Amino acid sequence: MNNPAYRGKPVTPIDILRATAFAAALASGAVSPAHAVQFGIKDGPAAKFNDDDFALMKVQVDAALISTKEGEVLDWKSPKSPASGSVVPMNKLTWNGLSCRRLRITNVYDNQKAQGVYKFCEKPAGKWKLVGPDKE
Repeated sequence: MNNPAYRGKPVTPIDILRATAFAAALASGAVSPAHAVQFGIKDGPAAKFNDDDFALMKVQVDAALISTKEGEVLDWKSPKSPASGSVVPMNKLTWNGLSCRRLRITNVYDNQKAQGVYKFCEKPAGKWKLVGPDKE
């Protein structure tokens, strides 16, 4: 099976994560300039993240989704770039019949910082999907 390509480069799982995050934000109908910045569109810190930075962030997002400690700060920092951030698990909820969790995600690159609250839901069980930005 051929790996899909974009501009002659293979599409990586991180590329898919970026596209999925932005598509979910668009589909939710709640994309604001602040959310566009958070997802790496325009000039936000995530626009400068490399694949390793996104992988470090994803580890903390995955940990936060299954955490039993609401409010626990899960920090991450790249050893190779000025990228860092944190993920804070917030409340669990049921939304449209799905088991969901809100996370506060903060991304930093050098002196740029962006923060937002995002809703993730399990569909199917054990597979978390970003369903969009949420209210603070």
